[in-house]
Amino acid sequence: MESIKKIPELCVPAGNLKILKYAVAYGADAVYIGGSKFNLRSFSGNFSIKDLKQAVEYAHDRNVKVYLTLNAIITENEIDDLKKYIGRLKRIPLDAVIVSDLSVLKLVKEIIPDIRIHISTQTSTSNSIAANFWGNIGAGRVNLARELNYSEIKNIVKNSNVEIEVFVHGALCISYSGRCMLSKYLSGRDANKGQCSHTCRWKYYLMEEKRPNMFFPIEQESRGTYIYNSRDLCLLEKLDLIVKAGVDSLKIEGRNKTENYVSLVTWVYRKALDLIAEGKFTDQKKEYLLKELDKITHRNFTTGFMFLDGKENKELIDNDNVGYIKKYRFVGSVDGYSDKYKSPIIRARNQLKAGDILDILQPRKNPKKLKLQKMIDPATDQLIGVANTNVRIIIDDIGNIDGFSIIKAKNYPYSKKP
Repeated sequence: MESIKKIPELCVPAGNLKILKYAVAYGADAVYIGGSKFNLRSFSGNFSIKDLKQAVEYAHDRNVKVYLTLNAIITENEIDDLKKYIGRLKRIPLDAVIVSDLSVLKLVKEIIPDIRIHISTQTSTSNSIAANFWGNIGAGRVNLARELNYSEIKNIVKNSNVEIEVFVHGALCISYSGRCMLSKYLSGRDANKGQCSHTCRWKYYLMEEKRPNMFFPIEQESRGTYIYNSRDLCLLEKLDLIVKAGVDSLKIEGRNKTENYVSLVTWVYRKALDLIAEGKFTDQKKEYLLKELDKITHRNFTTGFMFLDGKENKELIDNDNVGYIKKYRFVGSVDGYSDKYKSPIIRARNQLKAGDILDILQPRKNPKKLKLQKMIDPATDQLIGVANTNVRIIIDDIGNIDGFSIIKAKNYPYSKKP
């Protein structure tokens, strides 16, 4: 393989402090998070000022950077509140703030002049002139519009005076780089202020003007019609090409996701980048890592716009059977250690039962498979056949696993749900 000059940063989402710790454990170089205000995931757990301080201290102790999203669009009546909030961030040694509104950039530079600024994909930056404009007014990094193709990205990297970041995995918005009014129009919740109600995922019918309340299905699949429903971006197979383009950061979408999702996606892309650095990112390795990605709940994958060949891309317009693929379910995480049993205590995250085929993911290790033979209630020492959500159990023969282990169970048969 052609030699790689640099390996880009792996930038991973976290919706709360617990998930941030999993992201760090599984190999993130940087974690991006949201505070309690002015970001585009206002319904996720998010971080209080106290949480932000703890998150930065935890990450920095492990040489991981923390970026705070302040990427909402700001209206006039929010300016005073925004100033106060930025002022509260001054004492927190964040590595960067992610913005999309020029007013936020201006106020951040005034109130915290030494902090780095990253430009959100919400700005739809699509060329090097725009990227350099952001650089000239104080930004250090720009996340490019998701609609760009590979050749355009390479040229922007070549002609820009700022770091370039691209999304490589996660949910795709049907709107142009995420600027969407559909949610506000249909539900009153403004996506540009972090309140998206995901109306593009709703089921739609056709109604004729003179036949009120007569709903005609636009048949797309047996479960209903999801004409706006997009696939999930997955650029894993093209990751070596993206690295060769010279981008500085690869970003994973998913601040609303669980530690199960964040851990596995981070593990896969960390493994891929390490293989690229070693010159071992072969087709066989790509196939293996794609199979691992298939163990998380996701929609059908697409390579999005980056590798269009100039022809119609069926993946982006054909939404038949674009539902959630669920081959595995998240069934357990480590919740302590039993000296009596010399075994980790597992907290059930979904129901699991004797006979389940378990898949155990650990940081920096290959997944471990185990058939669940026996479970013990550590409080009563009783054998149990079924463990429901939040029950604490000992799993026989699980061995000495990492405290950040993620335990999944295979679904038979796996299901697709929109």
